[in-house]
Amino acid sequence: MLNIMVQVCIKYVLFCLIAFLTVCLRAQGPKTLSKLTLFDRLETESQLKIELSIQVDSLIIMKLRPFVSKGSMNFEFEDAEFELPVKVSVRGKYRRRTCDFPPLLLDFPKDELKDQGFKKSDEYKLVTHCLSNKEAQNYLFREHLIYEMYRELDSLAYRSIVFPIKYIDTDTRQVTRSYGMLLESNDELKDRLDGKWCDCMGLDAELINDYYRELVIFFQYMIGNKDINMQIEHNVRFLEGKKYDKKIPIPYDFDFSAFVRAPYVFSDQSVTYDRSPLIMGKNAVEFDKVLTLFKLRKQRFFQIINEFKLLSKRHKKRCLKFMEDFYKLIEKPNFKQKYFR
Repeated sequence: MLNIMVQVCIKYVLFCLIAFLTVCLRAQGPKTLSKLTLFDRLETESQLKIELSIQVDSLIIMKLRPFVSKGSMNFEFEDAEFELPVKVSVRGKYRRRTCDFPPLLLDFPKDELKDQGFKKSDEYKLVTHCLSNKEAQNYLFREHLIYEMYRELDSLAYRSIVFPIKYIDTDTRQVTRSYGMLLESNDELKDRLDGKWCDCMGLDAELINDYYRELVIFFQYMIGNKDINMQIEHNVRFLEGKKYDKKIPIPYDFDFSAFVRAPYVFSDQSVTYDRSPLIMGKNAVEFDKVLTLFKLRKQRFFQIINEFKLLSKRHKKRCLKFMEDFYKLIEKPNFKQKYFR
């Protein structure tokens, strides 16, 4: 009888222990949100809509000066909504001079991000429609497609998301509706990839990972982009860390490419749209791996372009034609010899 009572007691204690642990685990569930960044949260939403309330006219008028507008950003999902205060300033060098609606830098308060359950990655680049015409959004979409294609090649890349956005001028109450592209922040990218950023101005080519150097250079060749320079860190950053034997180049800003062909670039007389290899590179062994990868990703690249519904038919046709020309070129038997000249 005593043994039976002891067994019952043990079972009861185990039952209570399991129930207690279950409750604890459920209670910890929401804390998993603290492992997400704001970008992580937005990237999962297919029905994302954003309202940005700031001094729009003042930012545009003062775009060449260090002017900061305090405002708020409202995030609307299919089944949820929240708002964050934000400081907004104009960023960039070339686009801030030439764009009717310049690109913006968003700076969210770290404490507010923490209260919403996010990591404290607080600064984000918002790419805007730039020009005030009906075609403007398509050039933004085309640049987004480049980010998507590069991510298809490798995970050591910036993420980008596109969404409808409504700008509300807090002074005039005037509303501007468009699309925006948000880029993953520098902090969350290095954390996600378990590395740190290198201040690599004047970096010797031998210190750059050979494979990724060839990958980045050949990708620029594919999209027809010469607006990158690894030696002066122009439109490329270098990641380093214990898990990387050499510096890893990560490119960004592709609006000067022939794939995008943004009309505001025409005012820069140094820009030429042609496919020609960049100087730094030419490791034959690593290039063979890169060339094979690009050929394997051919159908996926075309799928990315075809399935992007926001791009107009005319722009989609041009993008597909541009990629078709690239693959006709690289599939020729003597391509490698010509590329390495």
